[in-house]
Amino acid sequence: MKHVRFSLLFLMGVFCMFLFHSCNTCSRPKTIENITIDLDMADLAMESIYLNMGQKVLYALPVPIEASMLVKNWGVPYPELLNDPANASSYLTKKKQAVNLGIYITDMTTAGIYEQTQTVLSYRQAVLQLIEGLGLQSAVDSEVVQQLEDNINNKNELLQIISDLYATCTEFLSEEDRDFYALAMLSGGWVEGMFIATSMIDENEVANEEKMKQIVTDNKLTFDLLWQALSEMDVIPEEALYLMLDMSYIAHLFGHQTLISASVPPRDPNCNVDNVTPKYFAELKSYIHQLRQQFVKK
Repeated sequence: MKHVRFSLLFLMGVFCMFLFHSCNTCSRPKTIENITIDLDMADLAMESIYLNMGQKVLYALPVPIEASMLVKNWGVPYPELLNDPANASSYLTKKKQAVNLGIYITDMTTAGIYEQTQTVLSYRQAVLQLIEGLGLQSAVDSEVVQQLEDNINNKNELLQIISDLYATCTEFLSEEDRDFYALAMLSGGWVEGMFIATSMIDENEVANEEKMKQIVTDNKLTFDLLWQALSEMDVIPEEALYLMLDMSYIAHLFGHQTLISASVPPRDPNCNVDNVTPKYFAELKSYIHQLRQQFVKK
Protein backbone atom coordinates (compact mmCIF):
# COMPACT_ATOMS: atom_id res chain seq x y z
CA MET A 1 0.00 0.00 0.00
CA LYS A 2 2.96 2.31 0.67
CA HIS A 3 3.97 2.30 -2.99
CA VAL A 4 0.39 2.83 -4.15
CA ARG A 5 -0.14 5.73 -1.77
CA PHE A 6 3.15 7.33 -2.81
CA SER A 7 2.26 7.01 -6.50
CA LEU A 8 -1.20 8.41 -5.89
CA LEU A 9 -0.02 11.38 -3.86
CA PHE A 10 2.77 12.07 -6.31
CA LEU A 11 0.22 12.04 -9.13
CA MET A 12 -2.11 14.31 -7.14
CA GLY A 13 0.64 16.80 -6.44
CA VAL A 14 1.73 16.83 -10.06
CA PHE A 15 -1.86 17.36 -11.25
CA CYS A 16 -2.44 20.29 -8.92
CA MET A 17 0.95 21.89 -9.49
CA PHE A 18 0.58 21.86 -13.22
CA LEU A 19 -2.92 23.32 -13.05
CA PHE A 20 -1.54 26.22 -10.99
CA HIS A 21 1.42 26.56 -13.37
CA SER A 22 -0.95 26.63 -16.35
CA CYS A 23 -3.14 29.30 -14.78
CA ASN A 24 -0.19 31.65 -14.57
CA THR A 25 1.12 30.95 -18.06
CA CYS A 26 -2.07 30.68 -20.06
CA SER A 27 -1.02 33.43 -22.46
CA ARG A 28 2.05 31.61 -23.74
CA PRO A 29 2.50 28.26 -25.45
CA LYS A 30 3.99 25.32 -23.57
CA THR A 31 7.17 23.45 -24.30
CA ILE A 32 8.49 20.13 -23.07
CA GLU A 33 11.17 20.67 -20.45
CA ASN A 34 13.34 18.40 -18.37
CA ILE A 35 12.04 17.29 -15.01
CA THR A 36 14.02 16.71 -11.87
CA ILE A 37 12.57 14.58 -9.10
CA ASP A 38 14.18 14.03 -5.73
CA LEU A 39 14.47 10.26 -5.49
CA ASP A 40 14.44 10.44 -1.71
CA MET A 41 10.76 11.46 -1.84
CA ALA A 42 9.73 7.83 -1.37
CA ASP A 43 11.13 7.89 2.16
CA LEU A 44 9.15 10.93 3.27
CA ALA A 45 5.93 10.80 5.24
CA MET A 46 2.80 11.08 3.11
CA GLU A 47 1.97 14.50 4.48
CA SER A 48 5.45 15.73 3.66
CA ILE A 49 5.20 14.34 0.13
CA TYR A 50 2.04 16.32 -0.51
CA LEU A 51 3.08 19.57 1.18
CA ASN A 52 6.53 19.66 -0.35
CA MET A 53 5.56 18.62 -3.87
CA GLY A 54 6.26 22.11 -5.16
CA GLN A 55 9.80 21.93 -3.81
CA LYS A 56 10.48 18.41 -5.03
CA VAL A 57 9.21 18.67 -8.59
CA LEU A 58 10.98 21.37 -10.56
CA TYR A 59 8.78 20.90 -13.59
CA ALA A 60 5.21 19.67 -13.27
CA LEU A 61 4.12 16.97 -15.67
CA PRO A 62 1.23 17.77 -18.03
CA VAL A 63 -2.28 16.89 -16.86
CA PRO A 64 -5.79 17.23 -18.35
CA ILE A 65 -5.65 21.01 -18.09
CA GLU A 66 -2.65 21.00 -20.43
CA ALA A 67 -4.76 19.54 -23.23
CA SER A 68 -7.27 22.37 -22.91
CA MET A 69 -4.47 24.94 -22.69
CA LEU A 70 -2.92 23.61 -25.90
CA VAL A 71 -6.23 23.84 -27.72
CA LYS A 72 -6.79 27.41 -26.49
CA ASN A 73 -3.25 28.46 -27.43
CA TRP A 74 -3.73 27.05 -30.92
CA GLY A 75 -6.61 29.46 -31.40
CA VAL A 76 -9.27 26.73 -31.46
CA PRO A 77 -12.77 28.00 -30.57
CA TYR A 78 -14.46 26.83 -27.37
CA PRO A 79 -15.14 23.09 -27.75
CA GLU A 80 -18.89 22.46 -27.80
CA LEU A 81 -18.50 18.79 -26.92
CA LEU A 82 -18.17 18.71 -23.16
CA ASN A 83 -20.29 16.47 -20.96
CA ASP A 84 -23.74 17.94 -20.28
CA PRO A 85 -23.96 19.04 -16.61
CA ALA A 86 -27.56 17.78 -16.57
CA ASN A 87 -26.23 14.21 -16.76
CA ALA A 88 -24.76 14.39 -13.24
CA SER A 89 -27.88 13.08 -11.52
CA SER A 90 -27.86 9.99 -13.78
CA TYR A 91 -24.55 8.63 -12.45
CA LEU A 92 -25.60 6.32 -9.63
CA THR A 93 -22.62 4.06 -8.93
CA LYS A 94 -19.58 5.30 -7.01
CA LYS A 95 -17.30 4.43 -9.92
CA LYS A 96 -19.41 6.44 -12.38
CA GLN A 97 -19.58 9.34 -9.94
CA ALA A 98 -15.82 9.35 -9.41
CA VAL A 99 -14.96 9.09 -13.11
CA ASN A 100 -17.39 11.84 -14.05
CA LEU A 101 -16.27 14.07 -11.19
CA GLY A 102 -12.88 14.08 -12.91
CA ILE A 103 -14.56 14.71 -16.25
CA TYR A 104 -16.72 17.56 -14.96
CA ILE A 105 -13.87 19.30 -13.17
CA THR A 106 -11.84 19.10 -16.39
CA ASP A 107 -14.81 20.51 -18.32
CA MET A 108 -15.32 23.26 -15.75
CA THR A 109 -11.65 24.15 -16.06
CA THR A 110 -11.93 24.24 -19.85
CA ALA A 111 -14.93 26.55 -19.58
CA GLY A 112 -12.90 28.72 -17.20
CA ILE A 113 -9.97 28.91 -19.63
CA TYR A 114 -12.36 30.10 -22.33
CA GLU A 115 -14.06 32.48 -19.85
CA GLN A 116 -17.46 30.84 -20.30
CA THR A 117 -18.71 32.05 -16.93
CA GLN A 118 -22.27 30.71 -17.03
CA THR A 119 -21.01 27.32 -18.14
CA VAL A 120 -18.60 27.26 -15.20
CA LEU A 121 -21.54 27.84 -12.84
CA SER A 122 -23.49 25.03 -14.51
CA TYR A 123 -20.58 22.66 -13.99
CA ARG A 124 -20.29 23.81 -10.39
CA GLN A 125 -23.73 22.39 -9.71
CA ALA A 126 -22.86 19.11 -11.44
CA VAL A 127 -19.63 18.82 -9.45
CA LEU A 128 -21.44 19.45 -6.17
CA GLN A 129 -23.96 16.71 -6.99
CA LEU A 130 -21.18 14.18 -7.52
CA ILE A 131 -19.28 15.37 -4.43
CA GLU A 132 -22.42 14.66 -2.41
CA GLY A 133 -22.84 11.27 -4.08
CA LEU A 134 -19.29 10.30 -3.12
CA GLY A 135 -19.72 11.55 0.45
CA LEU A 136 -17.14 14.31 0.11
CA GLN A 137 -19.20 17.14 1.60
CA SER A 138 -17.11 17.23 4.76
CA ALA A 139 -13.95 17.66 2.70
CA VAL A 140 -15.19 20.59 0.64
CA ASP A 141 -15.36 23.88 2.50
CA SER A 142 -18.61 25.72 1.81
CA GLU A 143 -16.52 28.84 1.23
CA VAL A 144 -15.01 27.20 -1.87
CA VAL A 145 -18.43 27.09 -3.49
CA GLN A 146 -18.96 30.79 -2.80
CA GLN A 147 -15.44 31.62 -3.99
CA LEU A 148 -16.21 30.07 -7.37
CA GLU A 149 -19.08 32.49 -7.83
CA ASP A 150 -17.24 35.48 -6.36
CA ASN A 151 -14.27 34.98 -8.72
CA ILE A 152 -16.21 33.97 -11.80
CA ASN A 153 -14.75 36.87 -13.81
CA ASN A 154 -11.18 36.43 -12.56
CA LYS A 155 -9.77 33.61 -14.68
CA ASN A 156 -6.54 33.01 -12.77
CA GLU A 157 -8.25 32.98 -9.37
CA LEU A 158 -11.06 30.81 -10.71
CA LEU A 159 -8.68 28.18 -12.09
CA GLN A 160 -6.73 28.15 -8.83
CA ILE A 161 -9.94 27.55 -6.86
CA ILE A 162 -10.87 24.70 -9.19
CA SER A 163 -7.41 23.17 -8.80
CA ASP A 164 -7.75 23.34 -5.01
CA LEU A 165 -11.12 21.63 -5.24
CA TYR A 166 -9.63 18.90 -7.43
CA ALA A 167 -6.80 18.36 -4.94
CA THR A 168 -9.12 18.33 -1.94
CA CYS A 169 -11.42 15.68 -3.40
CA THR A 170 -8.56 13.43 -4.47
CA GLU A 171 -6.69 13.82 -1.18
CA PHE A 172 -9.80 13.08 0.88
CA LEU A 173 -10.55 9.92 -1.09
CA SER A 174 -6.98 8.77 -0.61
CA GLU A 175 -6.97 9.45 3.13
CA GLU A 176 -10.22 7.55 3.49
CA ASP A 177 -8.56 4.48 1.93
CA ARG A 178 -10.67 4.86 -1.17
CA ASP A 179 -7.67 5.04 -3.47
CA PHE A 180 -9.56 3.41 -6.32
CA TYR A 181 -12.10 6.24 -6.45
CA ALA A 182 -9.31 8.81 -6.40
CA LEU A 183 -7.70 7.01 -9.35
CA ALA A 184 -11.06 6.72 -11.11
CA MET A 185 -11.47 10.48 -10.76
CA LEU A 186 -7.99 11.10 -12.16
CA SER A 187 -8.66 8.65 -15.01
CA GLY A 188 -11.84 10.48 -15.95
CA GLY A 189 -9.98 13.79 -15.99
CA TRP A 190 -7.15 12.40 -18.12
CA VAL A 191 -9.49 10.83 -20.67
CA GLU A 192 -11.59 14.00 -20.90
CA GLY A 193 -8.51 16.16 -21.45
CA MET A 194 -7.34 13.88 -24.23
CA PHE A 195 -10.84 13.72 -25.69
CA ILE A 196 -10.98 17.52 -25.92
CA ALA A 197 -7.51 17.83 -27.46
CA THR A 198 -7.77 14.98 -29.97
CA SER A 199 -11.21 16.14 -31.09
CA MET A 200 -9.65 19.38 -32.28
CA ILE A 201 -7.01 17.69 -34.45
CA ASP A 202 -7.46 16.27 -37.94
CA GLU A 203 -4.65 13.74 -38.23
CA ASN A 204 -4.91 13.75 -42.02
CA GLU A 205 -3.66 17.33 -42.26
CA VAL A 206 0.13 17.52 -42.59
CA ALA A 207 0.16 20.85 -40.75
CA ASN A 208 -0.99 19.07 -37.59
CA GLU A 209 1.98 16.73 -37.31
CA GLU A 210 3.71 18.66 -34.52
CA LYS A 211 0.44 19.16 -32.64
CA MET A 212 -0.21 15.41 -32.66
CA LYS A 213 3.25 14.72 -31.28
CA GLN A 214 2.85 17.35 -28.58
CA ILE A 215 -0.51 16.01 -27.41
CA VAL A 216 0.76 12.44 -27.20
CA THR A 217 4.12 13.25 -25.61
CA ASP A 218 2.73 15.64 -23.01
CA ASN A 219 -0.11 13.41 -21.89
CA LYS A 220 1.85 10.15 -21.90
CA LEU A 221 3.94 11.40 -18.99
CA THR A 222 0.90 11.70 -16.74
CA PHE A 223 -0.67 8.49 -18.03
CA ASP A 224 2.47 6.57 -17.07
CA LEU A 225 2.09 7.72 -13.45
CA LEU A 226 -1.63 6.99 -13.47
CA TRP A 227 -1.12 3.49 -14.89
CA GLN A 228 1.60 2.80 -12.34
CA ALA A 229 -0.69 3.81 -9.47
CA LEU A 230 -3.51 1.62 -10.84
CA SER A 231 -1.15 -1.32 -11.26
CA GLU A 232 0.26 -1.03 -7.74
CA MET A 233 -3.00 -1.34 -5.82
CA ASP A 234 -2.51 -4.08 -3.22
CA VAL A 235 -6.18 -5.00 -3.09
CA ILE A 236 -7.94 -4.54 -6.41
CA PRO A 237 -11.74 -4.36 -6.16
CA GLU A 238 -13.77 -5.75 -9.03
CA GLU A 239 -14.68 -2.31 -10.35
CA ALA A 240 -10.99 -1.40 -10.37
CA LEU A 241 -10.28 -4.37 -12.62
CA TYR A 242 -12.87 -3.06 -15.06
CA LEU A 243 -11.27 0.39 -15.01
CA MET A 244 -7.86 -1.15 -15.65
CA LEU A 245 -9.30 -3.07 -18.58
CA ASP A 246 -10.81 0.17 -19.86
CA MET A 247 -7.43 1.90 -19.68
CA SER A 248 -5.29 -1.06 -20.72
CA TYR A 249 -5.45 -0.48 -24.45
CA ILE A 250 -4.17 3.06 -23.97
CA ALA A 251 -1.37 1.55 -21.87
CA HIS A 252 -0.74 -0.90 -24.72
CA LEU A 253 -0.49 1.94 -27.24
CA PHE A 254 1.89 3.77 -24.89
CA GLY A 255 4.19 0.77 -24.75
CA HIS A 256 3.29 -0.75 -21.38
CA GLN A 257 3.11 -4.49 -20.86
CA THR A 258 -0.51 -5.22 -20.08
CA LEU A 259 -3.22 -7.82 -20.47
CA ILE A 260 -5.73 -6.82 -23.12
CA SER A 261 -8.55 -8.57 -24.92
CA ALA A 262 -7.53 -11.13 -27.52
CA SER A 263 -9.97 -9.45 -29.90
CA VAL A 264 -7.86 -6.29 -29.95
CA PRO A 265 -5.52 -6.22 -32.96
CA PRO A 266 -1.79 -6.12 -32.16
CA ARG A 267 -0.10 -2.75 -32.32
CA ASP A 268 2.04 -2.04 -35.38
CA PRO A 269 5.64 -1.94 -34.01
CA ASN A 270 6.45 0.85 -36.47
CA CYS A 271 3.55 2.89 -35.15
CA ASN A 272 4.19 3.90 -31.55
CA VAL A 273 4.59 6.72 -29.08
CA ASP A 274 8.09 7.45 -30.41
CA ASN A 275 6.75 7.62 -33.95
CA VAL A 276 3.46 9.50 -33.81
CA THR A 277 2.17 8.86 -37.30
CA PRO A 278 -1.34 9.83 -38.42
CA LYS A 279 -2.25 6.12 -38.19
CA TYR A 280 -1.06 5.88 -34.60
CA PHE A 281 -2.78 9.12 -33.60
CA ALA A 282 -6.02 8.01 -35.25
CA GLU A 283 -5.94 4.70 -33.36
CA LEU A 284 -5.31 6.41 -30.02
CA LYS A 285 -7.93 9.06 -30.76
CA SER A 286 -10.54 6.48 -31.74
CA TYR A 287 -10.11 4.46 -28.56
CA ILE A 288 -10.11 7.52 -26.32
CA HIS A 289 -13.34 8.69 -27.91
CA GLN A 290 -14.93 5.25 -27.41
CA LEU A 291 -13.80 5.17 -23.80
CA ARG A 292 -15.02 8.68 -23.12
CA GLN A 293 -18.43 7.80 -24.57
CA GLN A 294 -18.52 4.80 -22.23
CA PHE A 295 -17.52 6.94 -19.23
CA VAL A 296 -20.24 9.58 -19.73
CA LYS A 297 -22.98 7.10 -20.67
CA LYS A 298 -25.90 7.36 -18.27
